[in-house]
Amino acid sequence: MITELELERVAAAIERAFRHPGAADWAEVERLRLQADLFDRLAAAQRHWSSSLARRAELVRDAAERMADELNHVASAIDLPSQAATNRTS
Repeated sequence: MITELELERVAAAIERAFRHPGAADWAEVERLRLQADLFDRLAAAQRHWSSSLARRAELVRDAAERMADELNHVASAIDLPSQAATNRTS
């Protein structure tokens, strides 16, 4: 059986592997989602969802969704002027 200490060590290794943030782009969003999924799997190995690993997963997933929202906002802001120009020429 895996002990909580061993799971925390794995979580620390995951955090080290994902520590260096990249640019705010969709690849980074997917990287954060992957990290959250890995933490979820570790929390499942603990057999309860109120652990520190589950909280870490939630925090990382929230960060991914905030970044995705920001990227969507930027994309929609970029599309609006081009749509307005298209509508004026029609």
